[in-house]
Amino acid sequence: MTKIFALKQSHSHLPERIAVILVHSPLAALIGREPLTRMNYLLEIASLHTRAELLAQPGLGRTGVRRIENWMAFHGHRMRDVNESLDCVICHFALRRSSVRKSSRRCSSLSAIASVQERSRETAR
Repeated sequence: MTKIFALKQSHSHLPERIAVILVHSPLAALIGREPLTRMNYLLEIASLHTRAELLAQPGLGRTGVRRIENWMAFHGHRMRDVNESLDCVICHFALRRSSVRKSSRRCSSLSAIASVQERSRETAR
């Protein structure tokens, strides 16, 4: 039982050393400028890479890449296929809750502005 728990726990988080390598990878710049922002989108950054690209990262090696693959699979993500383009992968990123809330606030604000404009047009007639 403890062996299964240890296996699940090892797949649920990524060692800090590997996370730092991903945050400073060249493709991480597509996600954000600041390291803190990049840390918040670590799964997305990892999914931008192919296995070969990660193997080419200094300090990772086969064991590190396997660790990333297991971690991603645990969280329902995967690495980019060799024949898959970056833009295709980016298009499949899910919106985060904070982004949805902000956009819904904008939409309600826009609808409120539109209704005020309609009322002022009706009053002008």
